[in-house]
Amino acid sequence: MQLDILAFGPHPDDVEIGIGGTLIKHVEMGYKVGIVDLTAGESGTNGTPEIRRQEALRAAEIMGVAVRDCLQLPDARLAVSEEMLRPIIEIIRRYRPKVVLGPYSKDRHPDHVRAHQLVREAAHLAGLWKYPAAGEAHRPPVVLQYFLGGTAEPSLVVDISPYHERKMAAICAHASQFGIRAGRDIQTYVNDPDFLRSLRVRDQYMGSLIQVAYGEGIVMDEQAAIDDLMTLRGRVRHTRRREQ
Repeated sequence: MQLDILAFGPHPDDVEIGIGGTLIKHVEMGYKVGIVDLTAGESGTNGTPEIRRQEALRAAEIMGVAVRDCLQLPDARLAVSEEMLRPIIEIIRRYRPKVVLGPYSKDRHPDHVRAHQLVREAAHLAGLWKYPAAGEAHRPPVVLQYFLGGTAEPSLVVDISPYHERKMAAICAHASQFGIRAGRDIQTYVNDPDFLRSLRVRDQYMGSLIQVAYGEGIVMDEQAAIDDLMTLRGRVRHTRRREQ
């Protein structure tokens, strides 16, 4: 299967948090979208790898993505190494995406930063014909970053207003992380109700940059080439025609 968009997340819920609305939007536009979780989230305070995998698949169903894989890299021990780069290179070569998404480079969580480094490096190395990994060489034409713990001025903002509630439903499918069962789960930063509220507020802020209800910011490291200026949309302005 060739995918149009392949999004990588360090942990099973990260893609939903950072770029879930954009992925849902592109699924609805008819594109083939996939998600790859680098780790099973086994070091998380709550949940088990088995539970988190079930939740990840449920979230993928809500989003409508074509595929969701887990590379089983070690949670909380990600590092840029040959051993960890190779499976990422091979999955890029397998799905041959046109667009790759990974976490933003500046983040307070070490796994997020290292996931950024792994995805960026793997996307480049996947295009080297002589690199010793399975699959035919393929370098994704576009590699983009989405925000998780850290934010900055985005290069572009995607309007996700019609899809925001589905995004939140996909996030909440990870019940072991964002819910709390009395007497069974430990209170954490992410299962406090304020965490989900903060995600909503951030998406509202990103949307405000283009005057829509909800948006997701994306960072581009390189200049983008376009063929049609009419595909560009600047800040949306609502004006009323004066009566003649």
